[in-house]
Formats: sequence, C-alpha cells, structure tokens
Amino acid sequence: MSFSYELIEKYKVFMGYTQDKQVIADIDAMTKGSMSDIKGGRRHLTANQCIFICKKMNIDFKPELIQLAIERSKTKEEVSAWTEVAKKISAACVAGLLLLTASFTQVQGAHSRIRHNP
Repeated sequence: MSFSYELIEKYKVFMGYTQDKQVIADIDAMTKGSMSDIKGGRRHLTANQCIFICKKMNIDFKPELIQLAIERSKTKEEVSAWTEVAKKISAACVAGLLLLTASFTQVQGAHSRIRHNP
C-alpha cells in the first residue's frame, strides 16, 4: 500500500468515514478517478492535499511531505536523498530534545539545592 493511500485511510478513520466518496468530497481536486489511481499506486497525493489531510488530523505535515517526496521519487538516488534528509531532521530533533532536557535537569538540580531557612 502506498504512503498516499495509507494517509487517506488514516484520514478516513480519523474522520469516522466509511466510504472513499466522503474523502473525495473533502479534498480539493480529488476525483473518483484520482482516488482509484492512488489506490492502485499510479498516482500520489499532491503536497497541498497532504497538508490539508495533516492539518485536519492535527499532525505535523512536514514529515509527511518528506514521506510523500520519497513516494514520488523516480530514482533510487532521489529516494536516498530524501531518506537522508528525513534522518538528518530526526537527528536534529533528538539532539534538540536532549539539549532541552539537559538544560531543564540542570535548572531543576540547582533549584533543589537552594536552602530555604524558616
């Protein structure tokens, strides 16, 4: 199953939809034919459609756009490049969280050493 169709299926579950025509009614430039092509792996969501779905589901669309770019890639080199971008972004996020956690821990540790005299 393609990334585009997986995202559509997640959207259907999120919205409580049971039919593709409900999704088609929500998404700009989506037709019964384009939905059929997405299901068959012959077509992909557009970036705007991906962003719309993600915003409706309250999820960050940036990682999803990278997955869409990977899906739409025509060569192994393109796939490799987008995969590398995704890894670098993930690593940067982890490093940022570690830095934030370390800073917070140092502040909390200093705060707990302060003595309060009655």
